[in-house]
Amino acid sequence: PFTKGLRLGNMPQIRVIVDEELESVWTGKKTPQQALDTAVERGNQLLRRFEKSTKS
Repeated sequence: PFTKGLRLGNMPQIRVIVDEELESVWTGKKTPQQALDTAVERGNQLLRRFEKSTKS
């Protein structure tokens, strides 16, 4: 059977989010936990949009 193949969603954008949040740790603006929590929240928002756009 045919499949839709491997789907990585918005992986490039999620990498940017992680980089931005890590930068906020390196500059002392956020704790590591705050940055990770924010990265998860922002990443999940992108993934929800991706999920909606691919539903058939």
